[in-house]
Amino acid sequence: MRFLVVLVALGALFLPPSAGAATVAVRPSADVGLPFWCDWGYDWEERCYVDDGQRLPVGGVDDKVWRAALRFPLGRIPATATITSARVRLVHDGRCVAPRLRTVPCEGGSFWLDAHRIVSADWFDEREPELDERVAGRAILFDSAAHTSLSMDVTALVRLWRQGAVANNGLLLKLTEWQEGYDVSGPAFPSSSFVNAAVRPRLVVTYTPPSG
Repeated sequence: MRFLVVLVALGALFLPPSAGAATVAVRPSADVGLPFWCDWGYDWEERCYVDDGQRLPVGGVDDKVWRAALRFPLGRIPATATITSARVRLVHDGRCVAPRLRTVPCEGGSFWLDAHRIVSADWFDEREPELDERVAGRAILFDSAAHTSLSMDVTALVRLWRQGAVANNGLLLKLTEWQEGYDVSGPAFPSSSFVNAAVRPRLVVTYTPPSG
């Protein structure tokens, strides 16, 4: 009897998706590294720049803390569809943030990454865009020296976006509050302009189309 229960449980793990379910991988329409906690002195334009290159920096360097903003368009998902899952997929290739837009091999150790809803419609209207302080998703990079992938569950937030309950101004990735600091480096993820398209960020959404 116990053996039968085990077989049933294992079988449940491999059940096909619900009939009619669809999955789409959404690429960012915009993504960029934004400086926070920067000393906005007379030379702030030189030091507190935006990083729109091939990396999305998340972590502290010298006089600033990097956070990464991403916006995912949801036009491919029917407005009345039922979203069952939405996950941000990131690839980490063992590179960490360093001063002057450089990256270095990560030294190992773990990083906790939080996603927050961006409230500001224009990311660049203020020196730092306004955020919803509530954590919308979390992932743990257990060994920063290793090449791995991360999956962050943001289903609740994506449902709100698609329902129109809150504006889709994107989400912001940062080290979790207790870990973030000037002297704490962090991952430098490949961005949407990274040369290898296979490791670019994406939002994977599974939904059930409206019936009828």
